[in-house]
Amino acid sequence: MKKNLFIVLFVGLSLEGFSQFIKQGTIIGGGAFEFRTAKVKDSDSKGSSFSLMPWAGYLVMDNLAIGGLMNFTSSSSETGAPSNLKTKDSDFTIGPVVRYYLDQGVFVHTQAGFGSSKSVFEVGNTKTTTKFGETKFRIGAGYAVRITDTVLFEPIIGYYAETSKDKSSDTKSTVSGLFIMGGFTIFLK
Repeated sequence: MKKNLFIVLFVGLSLEGFSQFIKQGTIIGGGAFEFRTAKVKDSDSKGSSFSLMPWAGYLVMDNLAIGGLMNFTSSSSETGAPSNLKTKDSDFTIGPVVRYYLDQGVFVHTQAGFGSSKSVFEVGNTKTTTKFGETKFRIGAGYAVRITDTVLFEPIIGYYAETSKDKSSDTKSTVSGLFIMGGFTIFLK
């Protein structure tokens, strides 16, 4: 019982001193970057991708930013023998972003993206291009590290889900998992 009371008091006192991280009316902008690699176990299949995600938001109330985000992703993969398939993908999505800063710089981040992508498949001398509709969703938590009064470095860890729909055949595929990304946020006003 004493241990539980101590925890409640500690958490309550910790939250009391840091109630306003970023003030209402502030305009913020920034961007995040992400790099991923993959290798399929027991095969020659491997790949990599790079994403760039600029965003901007407005604090509609203290610590709550609502805005928009663009996501550019480029990726490539190779499958070894016997198919020797090479794939290059590029996609572009836009959508809303919501971020709520808790006490002492901890924040919750949610974003969605809607757009399209293009995949080029190459086997030998044969190339095939396929276009997809894209839907992306991320939710995570991060920590805002103050570099200056107006610049923050913000690493984030969380869950993502991405759904692609082949525009020619209505075939859907979904990929989901954990992500780690980092970015910078700048107070513009």
